[in-house]
This record gives sequence, structure tokens and C-alpha cells, in this order.
Amino acid sequence: MSRGKRKCRADLKDLFKDRNVQLFLGKFLSNELVKITPIFDYEVGYRYLDVEPFVNDPADSEGFLQNLEKHGLMTRELCGMLLFCPECGSHRLDWVSSVLKKEEPCDEQCIAESRSTENGFVHAKDSDLVCSNCESLIEDYRASIQRVYCYNFSQEGIESVSDSLVVVPVREFLVERGYRTASPGVLIGESEVQHAFDLTAFGAGPEHGTVAIDFHVSDSPGSEEKVIAMFAKVFDTNPYRSVLVAFPGLTDRAKRLAEQYRIRVVESNDINSLFKILLKAIPPIDEMETDSLDVMTLLSLPDHLRKTATVVSSIGRGTAEEISERTTRARAVESGYLNQLVRMGYLNKERVGRRVVFSVAM
Repeated sequence: MSRGKRKCRADLKDLFKDRNVQLFLGKFLSNELVKITPIFDYEVGYRYLDVEPFVNDPADSEGFLQNLEKHGLMTRELCGMLLFCPECGSHRLDWVSSVLKKEEPCDEQCIAESRSTENGFVHAKDSDLVCSNCESLIEDYRASIQRVYCYNFSQEGIESVSDSLVVVPVREFLVERGYRTASPGVLIGESEVQHAFDLTAFGAGPEHGTVAIDFHVSDSPGSEEKVIAMFAKVFDTNPYRSVLVAFPGLTDRAKRLAEQYRIRVVESNDINSLFKILLKAIPPIDEMETDSLDVMTLLSLPDHLRKTATVVSSIGRGTAEEISERTTRARAVESGYLNQLVRMGYLNKERVGRRVVFSVAM
């Protein structure tokens, strides 16, 4: 293998360590995205809205696409030209008639055809541009031009590297098990903050719990920082089950921490063996149905949880504050018990306006 080809393969391997790349390509393979087309934005020029969830800064969107194109995973085509001011670089240009700057409008017609600026009046006559940002007059079509591209996914290029994609087969696995999926998946926590997981899986109704999944894809084992970051989201959103898929794995300290936080860890350095482990971590959707709070279940619960569960069973549904009034315990304490019962599958949790309501899982 030539030196250039070895470097290209190494660069591609590094590219797939970025889970955002994996998630983005998964959108194409699941037919959620077909073509990436920019939209015009009066303030910044143009934006790739479909890409922005996968980059830290919206300004990095095109660089993200260009990197995928360089590796043969996307192609691009010219879809337009964008004019910008040669003086300040702004895209905020207005078509006007050719301009004459005057200290004052010369007559009533001039007033009607002019607009006021800090430096006087701009009077329109023929056909030109004026920059709304710096008020420069751009005559004779002398505006600078920027090429704007649309991007298409390369089916052949992506299929050739399919063995390196971890997220895509996991999504397919979940769909085959009866789940609906979203990637990225957003859950709203008790704090009213939106938390994004790499993948969420859920059933058709409230009787099915939500599975929240994050990925660690790297040559080296994931550290405890990855587990801590996921736990912060899990603690606030309380999904029915939380899973961290680590390819190829986690450090021993990270695994012990995940166990303490009740985050299930799926480790593998091979796509095929990954599915066997997922079968144990994520059962079919009909096996994810929450248990109801019958008498025997209530008796099996610890005293502190039984008291909370009994109140919810008696009133049907309520907020942590409403339930704490009946148990005479602090709201924060009651909220913790309620969320623990949600994680155990005995209660449902939903947001109604600004209120978080708990109810018995039927």
C-alpha cells in the first residue's frame, strides 16, 4: 500500500472517532436526510440547518461537510452565488437604483426615492447595490461573489466504510426490535433543560419506557468523564433505561462508575459481537412494558418508596409538590423517590405545560 493511501485510511479512521460524524451519516442511511441544501440568512449569508446539530458552532457547518467530501463520503454541486460587500464582508445588501449621495434630498421626488443614512441621503437612479451594514454604495455590479454549494451523500463511499459505522447498525437493531428511534434524541429533564442523547428509542405508548443511548467511539477506552457526562443527563431526565455503547470499551474505573450510576455498558470491538451484547441490554419492545403497582408489588417495595407509590396510586396522578403534601416529606426528597419509581418502571412521568406529572404505569 502506498504512503498516500495509508495516510488516507488513517485520516478516515480518525474521522470515525467523531461520534457526530457517525450520527450524521446515520441520518442518511435511515433516509432522514437525502440532500443538504443551504438556506439564505440575512445576517450571516447562508446556513446548513441540517448540519448545525452536529457541530459546536454553526459557522463550522460547511467545514464539516467539506471534510466528509474530502474523504469521499459526500459530493457537492454549485447551487448558487452569494453577493457580499467588498468593504465590510456583509451579506446585507439591498438592490436599489444607482445611488448618488447628497447631504440633503433635492426635491420631493428625491425624498420619495431616497433613504436616510448617518452620512446623508442615498438617492436611487439606476440599478445597483447598497450595503445595509456599512452603507457602502456598490456600483456597476462590483459586489464580491461567494460560491454556495449543495451537498449529496455518496452511497458508494458510505457503503465502503460501513464496517466503521457503529451508530447505524445499532439504530437498525432497535428498529428490528420494535422501537422507534430518534438521533440525536432530545429529552426534557425535571429542570426543564433539554438534554440531547446520541440516540433515543421508544415505543408507541406510555406503557413503554424510553431508552437513552450515548456512544463512545475511539481507539482508546473511554474514561469516567464520559460516564459522568451521561449521568448528569440521565439524572435529570430519568429514562426507563440508559445505555452507554463503548467501541471498543471503557476503562475499569469508568465501568465501576457506570455500574454505580446504573448505566448499562455495552462494550465491543466488533460490530457482529456488539449485537449479542445489545440483546441482553435492550430487550424487545414488548418486554419493556412497565409493571403495574398491584398489592404484591407495593408490599415488595421498601417502606420509603411504598409510601410514595401508595399516594400516587390513591390520587391517580400528581406533581412532586402535591404528593409531598400528602406524605409530609420535603418536595426534593419526594421528587427523588418518584424518579426512582419511574426508573424502576412503576410510574410514568410527563410534562404538562410547566408541570411535571407522575402517574401509575398501567
